[in-house]
Amino acid sequence: MWSIFVNGMGELLAQLAHGLDGSYGLAVIAMAIAVRLMLLPMTLHAAEQAWHRQATLLKLKPELDRLRTHYAKDPSAYANAMQSLYRKHGVSNGMGSGMLTAIVQAPLGAGIYAAIRQSVAGAGSFLWIGRLARPDAWLAIIVALMSCAAIVLNPAMSEQAKTAIHWLPAIITLIAAWHLSAGLCLYWAGGTSVGVLQAALLRRRIHRSQPLPPRRR
Repeated sequence: MWSIFVNGMGELLAQLAHGLDGSYGLAVIAMAIAVRLMLLPMTLHAAEQAWHRQATLLKLKPELDRLRTHYAKDPSAYANAMQSLYRKHGVSNGMGSGMLTAIVQAPLGAGIYAAIRQSVAGAGSFLWIGRLARPDAWLAIIVALMSCAAIVLNPAMSEQAKTAIHWLPAIITLIAAWHLSAGLCLYWAGGTSVGVLQAALLRRRIHRSQPLPPRRR
């Protein structure tokens, strides 16, 4: 079953390349954008839920601190009181749509990556990239910067968290992309571009959902 799926993705990629004047580079980018756009409603919903959960937890922080102090010597009672407070305010455990999205994305992404790895083995050049089967330093840097932009635009992260850790994922991305083939990095870049779009859409949704400040008379 797995090999059938990978081979099917490989055939689809070949058809896309044929329709794009034989360019496997453009085909990989087109596939990445198409897949992420297909999943965008699901991933955007999960991100919005995560933001609302974080905002609610921020509002509940004083009450949680009070419970932590009150039940300092009884961790079990504190856990029960915390769960009761969460239920009262409709705070989920954070595993719902986010977990479903991960379950869908993981095998799909793994299969597409395997298909791209096979397809670009004999592919030629694209833009400045000599061979899609080899790593490319400039492409790795571009992917890392795009990942950083998606994190900075993500409203689900506090400003303090962005300042503290937004460079860490970018560095990890750079190290990983530095060793991946350019074909896989192109897929990563295409998907990350939709990730930046998702972050911008989430910011817009959140801005619209927040009440307007009262007008001064």
